[in-house]
Amino acid sequence: MRVAMVLAAVLLAACQTPCPAVSTGPTLATFHCDDGSALNVTFINTPPLSATIAQEGYTTVSLPSRIYGAGFRYSDGASDFSGRAGEAHWTRPGAAETTCRQITSRPGS
Repeated sequence: MRVAMVLAAVLLAACQTPCPAVSTGPTLATFHCDDGSALNVTFINTPPLSATIAQEGYTTVSLPSRIYGAGFRYSDGASDFSGRAGEAHWTRPGAAETTCRQITSRPGS
C-alpha cells in the first residue's frame, strides 16, 4: 500500500509544469488622477528600482525607489509618487497633490 502511495505521488509530481520565469523587465502603467490628468508610469523592476513618470504639460521625471512599509514610494525630495493596491498619491512642484487610480498595467520591453 505504501509503495502504491509513493508511486502515485511521484507520478503526480512528474505531471506538474515548471513555474514561468519571473519578469524582471519594466512594467508600464497608466493612472487617471482626480485633477483630470493622466500619468504614464514606467516601473523599473531591477536595481536600482525607479519609476519614470510622464504627465502632459510637465517634464518627465525619474524617481528613485524609497523604503516604504506597505505599497510603493518613489521620491526625489521634490516629486513624490506613492500608494498601494492600484491607488497612488502624486505630488510635484507647482501642482497640488492628487489621487490617481491605475487603469492599465502591462510588461514593458
